[in-house]
Amino acid sequence: MSASSPITSHTMQPPRWFLLAGGVAAAMLFTAFLIGAIGMLRPTRSASDNWLIILFNLNFRPSSTQANALSVVSLLDVGIMLLFGIVMAAMYPALRFRSRIWAAIAVALPFLGIPIFFVTGTAGRSAVLLAAFISSILALRSQFYGPASAVAGILASALLLFLGDFGTAAFPPSTLLAVFIALGYILWTVWLLLISIELIRRSRYAAA
Repeated sequence: MSASSPITSHTMQPPRWFLLAGGVAAAMLFTAFLIGAIGMLRPTRSASDNWLIILFNLNFRPSSTQANALSVVSLLDVGIMLLFGIVMAAMYPALRFRSRIWAAIAVALPFLGIPIFFVTGTAGRSAVLLAAFISSILALRSQFYGPASAVAGILASALLLFLGDFGTAAFPPSTLLAVFIALGYILWTVWLLLISIELIRRSRYAAA
């Protein structure tokens, strides 16, 4: 599952609670997206549906999904952005060895997306996907976890960002887009689980 080695003494170690907080945040995101996946099977909208599920429904069942469903400011989506920012912050100590600038951008994007989302009601959530894309590329080069996990993160965020967010905005409803969104969503959910496992694993080797 993980090709990365334990954090060694010559490496500047983040505190244990910091990595553990990131691991718990990733586990909470995994749970939220796993519960939200039920929305792909349910014909009616629920409070557990995040914006990615709404994107899927806009393409798969457009006749029963309101066109302005994405314009509703959802506290669930705000919580997702906040938790994701915590995950990116916990990943930063490992990713910064590849690029301090891009690692910092990945950390900042989810937090910057929150005020943008409140102001626009629609934009801002894509910042999470872009942060995932950047962090996965850095993780692939820094061996934060196994290369297969990094590739899964890259594919998931690319599918959801370019075909999910941008594709839904640019093209009419399409079952093919819905399939790509569903595939990206599954990869994204698995990727969050792997991040949670890796951060919790690293917290065991970090200083108290």
